[in-house]
Amino acid sequence: MVFFIFYLSVACSTQQRIIYPPLSTFQDPMRISGSGPVMVALPPGQFLMGSPLNEPARRQFESPQHPVIISKPFAISQYEITFEEYDAFVNASHYAKPSDKGWGSDHWGRTTTPVFNISWYDAQNYITWLTQQTGKKYWLPTEAEWEYAARAGTTTPFSTGGCISTDEANYHGRSPYGDCPIGPLYRGKTTAVGTFKANAWGLYDMHGNLFEWTEDCWHNSYHGAPSNGSAWIDNAFIDLINDDLVDDDVATTPCSELTRVLRGGSWSGYPRHLRSAYRAANDPEFKSIFIGFRVVREL
Repeated sequence: MVFFIFYLSVACSTQQRIIYPPLSTFQDPMRISGSGPVMVALPPGQFLMGSPLNEPARRQFESPQHPVIISKPFAISQYEITFEEYDAFVNASHYAKPSDKGWGSDHWGRTTTPVFNISWYDAQNYITWLTQQTGKKYWLPTEAEWEYAARAGTTTPFSTGGCISTDEANYHGRSPYGDCPIGPLYRGKTTAVGTFKANAWGLYDMHGNLFEWTEDCWHNSYHGAPSNGSAWIDNAFIDLINDDLVDDDVATTPCSELTRVLRGGSWSGYPRHLRSAYRAANDPEFKSIFIGFRVVREL
């Protein structure tokens, strides 16, 4: 894998726009007070997106594995967006407040717990507000940006290597994965962001805790996928039941009518769902205790 790290500053007419050093962290001040999410600046680079044919538990819709070039640096939130961060948006905009109620009558907390019960549209509204508050352009990660960040330079199923354990991520650890040891824990709820060790690029919970919305519409394969890291929002055919690759003559559906891609696995997911290449999807209006999000910002 080719990987580049360098420091940039770009002159823009009469003022200079600073590109943050790769792998540095920062927060944008907000107009109302306080700061936005902690962001990590990532470098440009190249990686293989998708899973190799010999990866245990791979799905056919992770094919074909293909090179993606990220030509510009970008920043991604170090943690999944928390209830505390989302509530700042709710309190300022009078938007609907999501419940922090998990299983049964338990409330999982409204501070450093990652926010859940969030639809794709809710995430977009938060991002619009964050962009207005900071004057910086934010968006949901594209599938490629998400996988690039999750892999953090690795080519293994997880950024932790060929196996993962419940000491390294929050998931249903009582399920096996390949020849790996059993998890072994099943916590049965979300954990506070930053509970586990970050990946090599300083990002937390890229595996487990909550599935995360991405910008892309679902496609049954990577045939025709962008190679530059951009969101894939062209028309597509969706069939989540059948894993077979779509024939060229199958009718397509407008992206606006399609489900959106989810990445990363969740606190209730099995290890196979936590793989860097794993893809899932749901209706953009869907809300659950298994789904949250993180954000990306231009540099």
